[in-house]
Amino acid sequence: MDSGKDLSIQDIAEQLGVCREELPENALLANCPREDVCILFKALYHRMHAVIGNDRDNLAHWLRTPNEAFKCRPIDRLSSIEGFREVLRYLEFFSQ
Repeated sequence: MDSGKDLSIQDIAEQLGVCREELPENALLANCPREDVCILFKALYHRMHAVIGNDRDNLAHWLRTPNEAFKCRPIDRLSSIEGFREVLRYLEFFSQ
C-alpha cells in the first residue's frame, strides 16, 4: 500500500485485518466531520504499523484482544474521540 494518503476507512479496515463493521466509524461520525474521522483512522493505521508491523493477523489480534491499559479491547476504545486519542498515545509510547 502507498503512503496511506488516499486510504479510505474500508481500506484501513482491510489493512488492519478487521471488518469495516468492527470499526466504530458511525459513533465517531455522530460527533465529528467525516474528514476528521478519516484522519483518526489513518493515524491509527500508521501507528499500528510502526509498532506491530504489517501482519494483518497480528494487527487484528491486537485490536480484538483485551488490554489491561484500556480495561477492554483497543477496538472498543475507538468509539469516542478521547478513547481514540488514548489508543494513539499508547501506540506512540511504544513506537519511541
